[in-house]
Amino acid sequence: MIPLLISLGPLRLPTYGAMIGLGALVSFVFLHSRRGTMGFSKDEHFWMLVNIGLISGFVGGRLLYLALYVPFSSPDFWGRALTFGSGFTVLGSFIAATLGVFVLCRRLGLGFLRVMDHVSLVLPLWHFFGRLGCFGAGCCGGRPSDVPWAVVFTDPRSLVPPSLLGRPLHPAQLYEALPEPFIVGALYFLLFKPLERGRHPPGYVTAGLLMSYPVLRFANEFFRADTVPLAGLGLTAAQVVSIAMFCAGAALALAVRRTSRLLPNP
Repeated sequence: MIPLLISLGPLRLPTYGAMIGLGALVSFVFLHSRRGTMGFSKDEHFWMLVNIGLISGFVGGRLLYLALYVPFSSPDFWGRALTFGSGFTVLGSFIAATLGVFVLCRRLGLGFLRVMDHVSLVLPLWHFFGRLGCFGAGCCGGRPSDVPWAVVFTDPRSLVPPSLLGRPLHPAQLYEALPEPFIVGALYFLLFKPLERGRHPPGYVTAGLLMSYPVLRFANEFFRADTVPLAGLGLTAAQVVSIAMFCAGAALALAVRRTSRLLPNP
């Protein structure tokens, strides 16, 4: 694949970073256009949301990666912990960003679920670009396979483990990326548009994301080469987190439905 999109002398643009940046740009443009409906009366408050989401997402994704993939007893723990060129997990980023948005909404007196519904709509789209970046960089790759659509990474600059270079692999990055635009479309037309029209209370879009993406991630773990098995459970760490996220989404959907039934009809 193409780990470096641009390499001209000292100018180096990694494909992963470029795709993450493109996804961020598309997401921020959408959210900025709807900052009023989210409840942001001041533009600086919106950018507080952006900054808190970026910082908390970065920290959470990094911490969960270290917890899952780098044992604290490892002799190179601090070396890898202080190397920020790679090593993130989207599950940790999502959990931490959600907590960051919650704290901001409490401080500004905004409706957390309404804000989070908007954020939840763009997260799968942003992650779509991120997984394309992963495909270019060679990270989060698949297991060896002889399927007709297997891919082969040969660039030694890629993040594919040396033992897998030159071998046909499942394109696990694409298995996760390609369904995500459909998740965005389903969330938008089935849940977000009715929210904008006032047909249901906030919370369903967030619940929809919590119940859809974990299913995709759970299934994709069977094809990835970098999974972390949990002894005695027959599942990977990411699958356990995915189950917890799905349950949280189901509980949120039930809570929103119950609350909406208790509200008086207009």
